[in-house]
Amino acid sequence: MSPRPTTSRTTVFVLAIVVALFMLVAVLAGPLNLWAADPEPQPAAEPGVARLEPRREPAPRPEQPPFEPDCAARSSKACHDGDVWWFDGCGEAQELAESCEGLACSQGSCARAARPDPRCAQVSAYGICEGDRALACIGDRIVHVDCAAKGERCVMTREGARCLPRDAAKGCSDRDRAVCTGDRLRECVDGLWEEIDCAARAASCLTDGDGARCGPSTAATRDKLALPKVELCNARDDDGDGQIDEAAACEVVPLVAFVPAGAQLSSFEARKESELEIVNRAFAPLRFAWAKTVEVPAAYRVIDPDRLEVPARTLSQQESRIVLARTRSSAPASEESGLAFYIPVLFSEQLLSDPPKAGLSTLPNATCGGVRISDDPSPPHGLIVLSDARMPETLSHELGHYLGLCHTHEELDLIAAAPPDLPSCQRSGDGICDTALDPGPNQCFERAVCDYFCPARSARPDANNLMSYYMTCRREFSADQVAEITRVLALRRGWFRCLDPQDCPCQPGVAAACPAEMSCHPGRSDRSWSCELDGPSVPGAQCRGATQCSSSSICLASEGAGTGRCIRPCIASEGCTCIDLGLPFKVCNEDLGAAL
Repeated sequence: MSPRPTTSRTTVFVLAIVVALFMLVAVLAGPLNLWAADPEPQPAAEPGVARLEPRREPAPRPEQPPFEPDCAARSSKACHDGDVWWFDGCGEAQELAESCEGLACSQGSCARAARPDPRCAQVSAYGICEGDRALACIGDRIVHVDCAAKGERCVMTREGARCLPRDAAKGCSDRDRAVCTGDRLRECVDGLWEEIDCAARAASCLTDGDGARCGPSTAATRDKLALPKVELCNARDDDGDGQIDEAAACEVVPLVAFVPAGAQLSSFEARKESELEIVNRAFAPLRFAWAKTVEVPAAYRVIDPDRLEVPARTLSQQESRIVLARTRSSAPASEESGLAFYIPVLFSEQLLSDPPKAGLSTLPNATCGGVRISDDPSPPHGLIVLSDARMPETLSHELGHYLGLCHTHEELDLIAAAPPDLPSCQRSGDGICDTALDPGPNQCFERAVCDYFCPARSARPDANNLMSYYMTCRREFSADQVAEITRVLALRRGWFRCLDPQDCPCQPGVAAACPAEMSCHPGRSDRSWSCELDGPSVPGAQCRGATQCSSSSICLASEGAGTGRCIRPCIASEGCTCIDLGLPFKVCNEDLGAAL
């Protein structure tokens, strides 16, 4: 049997264990007090009791973390690249707070008049003419331009007040009324007299108390004015063909940004992205996206609007090709850029106009609201031009023009004389059924925020419409405007491959040889035929050249004759009686009229 431990030995053993544990706890607890600013005072030792203290080594000085300033987001506003930006607490630019739209930026805010000039309510950005002075409201202040001092005159155009050259022979003003000479309409368009052959459009020149206009005279013309059915990306069969969202209805529309070399553009990337958000809200269910950025020659840093053909508002064929060629070389655009279709947007520093303008755009074959407003030929593509001094919704407005919309205040002659058997809904001057009557900003006043009334015609225009000139209100399109945009977008997709004639060869008399609203026209030799945009003249009408004819007809004239007639190469299935005139193809006898 093992001996039992004595009491004294047991007591010593227990005390040893207690002391060891106490020392261990003290050692472990010591470092916890190293971070204290002031050690806690120790109580005085009781008399006759010895206190065990752990050995304290000098505390190492803790490593201080590096100083980090407060980089809180949106800490302050300041000027950056000509606009107001949010900066974080570290002084780094974060995001655009306010675009100064080409005006000066100073001390964190855009330079604007302390109080908007009250006359802006009547003048607006559209502007007015006071004799030969052009006035417009730019940045809440009235800008005066003395056109006479420049040897020019003030003209009210479709784009508002502008200084334009004097032309004694062709000059006119908005006070000059249109007149009929037989079936030819003579009207004042953007400060110049223009003649339209109503008969060539299968219409008649009509005169009434409001002046003169081309009015439809055939059922075919009236049918053409009816709103077309188009397929939208909405999971419904909008066009009634038994298919849902077919073809390109749901494809994202690519935009290509063209930037002149060396251009000074304020907040270029941030602005174009925020403008794209506005576009996609306004054009829904259509969707757009920036596909690429292309540099173009520095000559395009400043654009002279006089390069635009009046009134088609389209850069000349040469100008369009120079810009678009930057994505092409000798290959078709779809091969060079990887895009089967795109809309070109040229960003320029300035638009040299008096008063200043924010943007310009090519109309689709000089047509808007489904009505052709000029007999002049147009390029098959064209482009949009944006000034650096633009508003956030300018891109949406110009895209509306590019895809076939007029201003809501425009008066389209063919629509104005529409017969009673057209759809009964009220049509305003833009040719779109569901937009409200809009006499224009100069005839209206603001009763409340974005609520306008026009006493002369008892009209309540839709100031929210993006194609209006009520600048601070614009934000949306109507349903019928979106339908027209979708229809024209499909046309432009077809036209895209025909920028250069060699890209679009065709043979006369072959059905469906060209995209919709293009016709097969002869080139410099009888063996060279290519698809070109239709002109305004219908088959059987007189013409001055191939660009005047439509519906697959070509302009044929007797030798020495100044004018010819639009005649279709014969396709029997289209109801033609084919006759042989000694040409490489037969023609429709119905188009010949009396004689060539």
